[in-house]
Formats: sequence, structure tokens, C-alpha cells
Amino acid sequence: MAANGAPEKIAILGGGIAALVTAFELTSPPDWRDRFESITLHQMGWRLGGKCASSRGPNGRIEEHGIHGFLGSYYNALPLFAACYDELARPAGKPLATFEEAILPENFGVLWECRGHNPKAWAQRFPTNDRSPRDTRPFDPLQRAIAGVIESFGAQLLQFEPHGMGAAVKAQAQRLLERAAAALAADAVLGPSHPLVDIIDGGWRTLGGLIEPMIDGDDALRQLFIVIDHALTLVCGALKDDVGALGYDRLDDEDFSHWLARHGANRVTIASPLALNHINMTYQYPDGDTSRSPRMAAGCYVHWALQAVGYMGSFVWHFAAGTGESLIAPLYLVLARRGVKFEFFHKVEALRVSPDQATVASVEIAVQATLKAPDGGYDPLVEVKELPCWPAAPLFDQLVEGDAMKAAGVDLESYWTPWPAPRSLTLEAGRDFDRLVFAISIGAVPHLCAELLAARQPWRDMVAAIPALITQGMQIWLSEDLYKLGWNIPLRAGEMVFSATYLNPQNGQAEFSALLPYEDWPAGNPPRGLWYFGGLMVQEGAPPPFTDHDYPARQNARVKYQSIQYLQTAIGALLPAATTNATTPPGDPFGLNFDLLIDTRTPPGTGVQRFDSQFWRANIDPSERYVASPPGSTRYRLKAWDSGFSNLVLAGDWIYTGLNVGSVEGTVMSGKLAAHALCGTPPLNAIVGYPLNDHG
Repeated sequence: MAANGAPEKIAILGGGIAALVTAFELTSPPDWRDRFESITLHQMGWRLGGKCASSRGPNGRIEEHGIHGFLGSYYNALPLFAACYDELARPAGKPLATFEEAILPENFGVLWECRGHNPKAWAQRFPTNDRSPRDTRPFDPLQRAIAGVIESFGAQLLQFEPHGMGAAVKAQAQRLLERAAAALAADAVLGPSHPLVDIIDGGWRTLGGLIEPMIDGDDALRQLFIVIDHALTLVCGALKDDVGALGYDRLDDEDFSHWLARHGANRVTIASPLALNHINMTYQYPDGDTSRSPRMAAGCYVHWALQAVGYMGSFVWHFAAGTGESLIAPLYLVLARRGVKFEFFHKVEALRVSPDQATVASVEIAVQATLKAPDGGYDPLVEVKELPCWPAAPLFDQLVEGDAMKAAGVDLESYWTPWPAPRSLTLEAGRDFDRLVFAISIGAVPHLCAELLAARQPWRDMVAAIPALITQGMQIWLSEDLYKLGWNIPLRAGEMVFSATYLNPQNGQAEFSALLPYEDWPAGNPPRGLWYFGGLMVQEGAPPPFTDHDYPARQNARVKYQSIQYLQTAIGALLPAATTNATTPPGDPFGLNFDLLIDTRTPPGTGVQRFDSQFWRANIDPSERYVASPPGSTRYRLKAWDSGFSNLVLAGDWIYTGLNVGSVEGTVMSGKLAAHALCGTPPLNAIVGYPLNDHG
């Protein structure tokens, strides 16, 4: 309630998942209007989603910021989106009518090892379990994670043929597994006295010493050794460091690799793609430079890696269509139906503090466009094959300045846009909002929150300690499927290729041909293959001032030529039959035959010119940078309720969530924490993974 006892006006700045989840949680109680007079979300540009925004380009193709999906350990995100789809209640038969149609299970993944100085695929399949992603019953995440490790370890071991390490050694390994399972069933306190500690420190280290000399020439044995050594090191180290009682944060001054070594992980394991998979997935390279050794706070790493094994149902859950239509449009439609107001084209420019520096007094906003609708509304979605989607540009016919915008080709999502906003707006505390949620990524804080930084040392410390890194993405549409292009690992029905350990800098890859039915290609020229690539990009010095309007074009050109070079050097190991030498010999045996790219332009390009018809993106704007978790950074993360200003609440994967890793899960947790700060709902014990003893 406001100071006078009336329902409050809440203003949410930003339109990413943190902002949307905050609004979703605030409006979930049926009596929410007794607490809030209005909830208004202010978003730059024409679409929602933040780093998860996607849109539809030529031929209705899906264009993303990067590769997105859920881990099965997204204990907060998965149930929330299930609830969203249930409330959306699309008619049966419509595209993505239910959560089960939109968010699909996946248990196949690929790691890439460097063997003989060449990349070699290491396929992994994870066992399914009976835990439902809809299950919101309380559980102990650490207990589930350790159980998942033992379960996964057992599944890998039982499938292994004994000739590699000998029947006697395999029998010893099975006995070790049986002891571990029995110890876990004993329901002992999960701390340093747990019997698993002695079983791993004694039994596994001894057994591992017998196996290690055999692994060099045996791929299957080496991979099994790495899986077991990594998993059991995580379990043993977590128990020894008593993270169940003392939390993960106290480990965060240590680097992840030092922590693994301290707890006995083999050097082969520490250097393996299994250990690096978590690092690459969460972009933990200093300054975005993948030529340097990665660094990640040990507590963040252990928490993330352990939790990943305690998954619900499947190891990964992927989206049936683009992120925008699978996640963001459903949230928007539900929130709009509930009565949340959306102010598109509202670019936040500055937050101003009160004279006594106790509150945020006002927010300055550039209104980027004038809406034609008499009620000032904007309908942001378009349909592609009956599915509500986000367009790649504003819907100009709804804007007074639409023709001028279209002719100028300006990007309203860019901080470097030359477009002059036709008017400005000031939101004032007490008149336009009672409390404010800042849900814009930390990369924008130095530009929007100068007065807050000047007033509060913790804000300055946070910005200095928590990196915001630029990333890049590429998508290519191919005329042949992955098998015709040389992929030699058979996939089962419904499986897709995911990896985060391929060649740098775009070390993430995904084969997303299952998305093609949701695109709208000409019948005579349809793609049969679709690959996404993504990774970090080194920041070349400090970003220039926003008056340097050519900066985005220069960075996009940089990604374009890096992508072309990447395809010319990296495609041979991934798709050996896609090279020029394989398709039209003689030619390059390592690089892509660019004539395989689908190009529907008239006339189509030839050779490398066809790349111009594909999609690539430089994620350089302050609000779309990736938030990393280097050693020593956790203590500087502000909590949702600890902004230092009485009417300001924080949301985003950069605040303290307990998980503290850039991810949709961390972002969802932050939105729940922001809602809790505003109204006490949801309670903290309903936010899975938030350490209750850290409630400040």
C-alpha cells in the first residue's frame, strides 16, 4: 500500500524476463488489485524479451540474440512457464497450445574433445527420470543433485563394456556405486561427515588411480573416467565444504579450477570439455577473450554444475519455436489480459534521486514514437502460421512517425541510434509511481543511474566487480539436412544437437531444423538444415559515445566477417560433407561450400556472397550484454530489496539470487525476489535455490 493506505502504482523499467516475471508474480494473487492500483512496464522499442527477444525476419524465419533453452534444473522457470501456458489456455490444435507442446524434453548433447589437435565429437545421452517440470512441491536441491550424480554415474557405468578397463575393475566400480547409493539412502546430514566423503575420497580415488593409466588410447574409458571424476569431485567437495549448511557463497573468492584441483579432480578432468561445458555455456572468459583461461567463482560453478545433474525429467528442455513466441509472447498475452499496462517505445534515459538521496524522485524517458491509436495503445504482435510472434521492426502503420522511421532504417533498440525522440516524459514519484522496479541489465547502470552511483558506494562497487560482456550470434539455413552434410552420430526421434564446447569464439552450436515448420519458406526453396552458433566477442577498448552512430554497423560487420572466417575454418569437423572439397571437388577440405546456404533473394548470391542472406548479430548494447560471475564478484551483487533507496526494487540476473549465474533461471528468480520485496509474495521458501539464511 502507498503511504496514504491506497493501492500502489508500480512502474517497472525494462521489458526482459526479469520485468515480465516481476509483473507475473505481482498479479498472480487473485486480490492483487487490492494492493496495486496499476502496474506499468516501460520498454524501449517495439518488442519485449531483453536478451531472450527474438523476431521474425524474411520468410518468417526466427532471428534470435543467441542460443536459448532451459536446463532441466531450472526449478523456478519451468513451473512458471507451465503456469503461464495453463492460464493462456489456447484452443486445442493451435500452434504451441500447451506447455507440453511448446517446451520439449531433450537428453542428447555433444561435447568436443581435442584429440591429436583435432576436434572430436563426444556424444552423451542422459537418463530420463519421473520428476515433472510442473512439480512445485518442496525439495532439497542439494539432496536431489547428489542423487542425480549417483543415478547418472550408475547409468553411464552400467552401459560401459568391461573390456576397456577389465571386468575386475568394472566390478569394483559397481561395488563403489552400490556403496554410494546405500550411503545416500541412509539419510545422513549432507555435510563433511557424510559417508559419501570416505567412499569417494578412498574408494574412487583408489579406483581412479587404477583406471587412469588405461585411458589414453581408449575414448570410451577416458570419457567415463572424466564423467565419474568430475561428478564425484563435485559431490565430495560440496560435502566437505558443507554447502548445505554454509552455502555456496563462501567459495566464491576461489576460481572453479582451483576448487576442483583442491578437491582431488584429475588434471585430465579439469582440462576436459565436461568441465568447460559449464564455463562456455555461461560465458566465463575475462573481457570476453576466449584465448585466455576462463575464470568463474567456485561457488557459482559448483552450484550450477551440481544442480544441472538434479534435473526434472530431462537434462535439457528446448523450445518448439523461437524464444520470442515460446516464452515472451505467452507472458505478454497473459499479463495484458490481467491488466498490466505496457508502454512500448519508452526508452529510460536517467533515474534521479531525491535531494535527501533517500528515494528515486523521477525517471526521465525518451518517448521514441507517437502512437496513432486514440487510446495510446500499441499492438506489438504479428502472426506467422497462426502463431503470435514479434516482428523484426516496429509496426510502422501504428506510429505517427512510422513512414519516416522506415525510410531512415533506424534501430530503436540501439543506444547508438540517431533517431531523435519526438518527445520526452518524466515519471515522478508519488504521481506516476509509488515504487519502482529497475529491471534493466547491469550494463546499462553506468549510463542510466549516474546519480544512484554517486550516492551509494555499493552501487559503484557492484558495477566495478560484475562484468557485462558482449556476445555474438550466427544462424545459417542450409539446403541439405545434417546427415547429408556428414553428421555421423545417429539421433533418435525428437533429438537435436546441442554443444557449448566447439571451436572458439562461437563455441556454442545447435542444430535447430525442428524449428523450420514454424517458419514460412517458399515451397520451391525450403531449407532442410538450420544451425545456430554463438559465443563471446572481445570488447575492443571502451565503447564509444552514443553519438557515434556508425558503431553498431562496424560491430555487425565485425561479426559478419568473423562468422565467414569461422565457417571457412570450422565446418569441416562438424559437417565434413558440407565442405567445398566434398561437394564440388577440388576445393577447400575444411571450409563450408557457401552455395549450400539458402538464399531467396533475386538474384541469389554465389559463393560467400550467399552469407549476406543469413542472420548474424552483435550484442553490444548495454542492456543486452551477458553478466559473468568471476571470482570475488558475488559479495557485490545487490539484493532485490537492498538498492539503498526506499522506493526502488531491483530485478535481473545481475542481482543476488543465490544462483548468481547469468541464465533464464537466475532471471526468473530475480523477478520472484523483486515481487517478494514489493508485497511478500512469493515467500522466499518458495523460490527454489534461494538461501534463506542470506535474507538481509
